[in-house]
Amino acid sequence: MKESNVALLLIALTFFHRTFISANKLFEIQDFSLNYVVVDRMISSVSNLIFLISISYFPLLNEENKLTRLIKQREKWYTVVFIVFIFIVSIFTFLDKFYESFGLISRISIVVLDALVSISCMLLLGYIMSLSLSGFKLSSVVLNFIKISFVLFSTTQIILPLSKILPELLLQFYPIFLAVFLIFYFGFIISFFMYFLSLEYQISAIQFQDESLGNDSVETLNKVIKIDSIEIGFIDKFNSYLKLKLELSNTEIVEVKIENNKLLHPFLYWLLFSVAKKNDILLFHNDISVAKFRMIEYFNKNSHYKLTQDLLFANENGEYSFLINNDSIEIKEKEMLLTKKSFLEIILKYSECFIPFFDSKHSNNFKTKFDKIKNIKENSSQLLKNLLQI
Repeated sequence: MKESNVALLLIALTFFHRTFISANKLFEIQDFSLNYVVVDRMISSVSNLIFLISISYFPLLNEENKLTRLIKQREKWYTVVFIVFIFIVSIFTFLDKFYESFGLISRISIVVLDALVSISCMLLLGYIMSLSLSGFKLSSVVLNFIKISFVLFSTTQIILPLSKILPELLLQFYPIFLAVFLIFYFGFIISFFMYFLSLEYQISAIQFQDESLGNDSVETLNKVIKIDSIEIGFIDKFNSYLKLKLELSNTEIVEVKIENNKLLHPFLYWLLFSVAKKNDILLFHNDISVAKFRMIEYFNKNSHYKLTQDLLFANENGEYSFLINNDSIEIKEKEMLLTKKSFLEIILKYSECFIPFFDSKHSNNFKTKFDKIKNIKENSSQLLKNLLQI
């Protein structure tokens, strides 16, 4: 199953859970005990938990920072998420056990804490969604609608429960708050529908454009007919580059050099394919089509000359590599890659592809694929050194 589909499945599960809660609220316009508030907020925490888990499956994280690197390391991310929610549930349980001592203060504390957690989860989810769509030419109306929907729905996470635990002040406004909640919730659902629809549309548009370029029979002076060589590497610790030598339809040979001042995700995939080709390794993954699209888009956006997938990739029954010979690929300053955690994460994401290579270099006596992948991850630094031939 594609990772984007896993994200969609988890989000759908969250919406089902929240819809059940919303339907339940329609028939409970009354004052509630502290015990009910605790249980209600714990149920709400389940939705937030699923939201945070789903974040690691959202595709196309283009910017590299400490947060996105943590999210992409799923085992660490899951550990952090569960520790946080165990702590939150423990606080709720503590307040529930000692409700006679705390009373109203306990209820307000629970609502504020849960509201802050819910709002933080939604804003984080919105941030990741905006990252996954960055780099695409998307209508500002769509992006603004998604942002506004997240902000408006976030406000309901505190006003609705407060109207219940402060009945003498806000209970009369509860029907209004509930109506606002349902309207904003509907907008919240629509924003996700627009997000996944936009994501699929943009990927399909890239594929259609790529096929159109590949099937164009009109010879133009700047049409690329062959990639002669690829050079990729680092200028210094912070700056990297990709340089391609291209043969045009008019027999002219041109060089295109793209420089980066930060490690973009598409550039990391160029590195991945380069390293794999140098070691005669074929790549496969549920989301490899996304990676290929972004590599082509990255180059075409920064060059006057346009590539197609047919020019760049060889396909062997769903397993991919660069089409050019491995002797035509040069990786500069390979030692720098040993210090790039983001590149190692990409390698580990495709760890299944490297099992035969790793077995040939080490005495990997594990029988199951799961154990072999686990062993590769435990010896990832050595794997990377072998791949780079350092």
